[in-house]
Amino acid sequence: MELKAKLKAEMKEAMKAKNKLALETIRSLLSAIQYEEMNKKVDELADDQILNVIKAERKKLVETKEFAEKDGRTDTAEELTRQLAVLDSFLPAQLAREEIERIISEYSAADTDANVGSIMKHLQQNYSGQYDGKLASEIARQVLAG
Repeated sequence: MELKAKLKAEMKEAMKAKNKLALETIRSLLSAIQYEEMNKKVDELADDQILNVIKAERKKLVETKEFAEKDGRTDTAEELTRQLAVLDSFLPAQLAREEIERIISEYSAADTDANVGSIMKHLQQNYSGQYDGKLASEIARQVLAG
């Protein structure tokens, strides 16, 4: 629940600072969170569920930005980039490729029966939200292959 409180506090700050872009972005995000709460029929989502909503909203913005860039609408793409920066401020820092490789190598060395599934489970349990799943899966396959 801490994350939702942080979002609301940041929304108030954006109002005070008259930061229209941040205000609209955070309002949209809170709306998406409220929608998810209604779908799941809960009063409050847990922080990990809120992170999933933020990631989903971020993914939508990235796709929209890519379409805007393809269409040559640079002004829209720039605004979407600023919105992405607002969303990124609420996500945990992402692990670098080298760090993911180190974690996977150490885990596979310690567990002789390691496979991609067990590595991904280990990452999810210990580094949730801090890595790109597709990248981690690719690295896990490389480490196990060679």
